Amino acid sequence: MNKKLYGNQIELPEEVKTYLGQCFDVASNADDSTEGYKRNKELRDSGFVTYQQLKRMKNWFDNFGGTENDLPFILNGAHYMKDWVNKTLDSMRNKSKESEYTQDIKLSHNDVKVNSMNRPSKSHHKHGLDYESKIVEHLRRINQIMKTII
Repeated sequence: MNKKLYGNQIELPEEVKTYLGQCFDVASNADDSTEGYKRNKELRDSGFVTYQQLKRMKNWFDNFGGTENDLPFILNGAHYMKDWVNKTLDSMRNKSKESEYTQDIKLSHNDVKVNSMNRPSKSHHKHGLDYESKIVEHLRRINQIMKTII
């Protein structure tokens, strides 16, 4: 299911780029060997993030064992970025599920043949021609009576 999301790029909202810039400024002691330094810079410079990057970021946050005051945590965007990554991934996955569900409905609808939905017609000649002629005769009489009344 999620394999359809691979390669998708999302434009980073302006507030996310601004926040990453603020985190970068707060971690002024960091250098390019500090974990999260290059990712922070790359995200702000490109303005985009891929589905794969989001997954890696989620994995990093989920497995981070330090404190919220550690430079790598700050450079990666701290709690704000962790929440944004989780919400974005959930949103992407839910949209993918919805589109698959809609596609399944369309496919199943197209597979149904109209002919198979109609029940076979029953023959009106079940009672024979005599029965039909009696009905026609009764209708003629009713019509004559109606004409005389009106």
